[in-house]
Amino acid sequence: MQTTLTVRLSEKEAQDLKAICKLSGKTRSEVVREALRGKIFRERLDALRVVAIPRARRIGWLTEEDIFRDVS
Repeated sequence: MQTTLTVRLSEKEAQDLKAICKLSGKTRSEVVREALRGKIFRERLDALRVVAIPRARRIGWLTEEDIFRDVS
């Protein structure tokens, strides 16, 4: 299923989007979808960090070396 979304952009944002499209050879829709996917990924990663970091600290994982020591 596809959904259409109308987005209001400032003149500067519209100009920037047009420039990105021209440089990348992608449509506005493609560029906006990629940006949205990136935002969704970062939000999910941030949510995971909220859970994972306290758990890691509780078991003594403060650095990458701590993790490598226990995993290796």
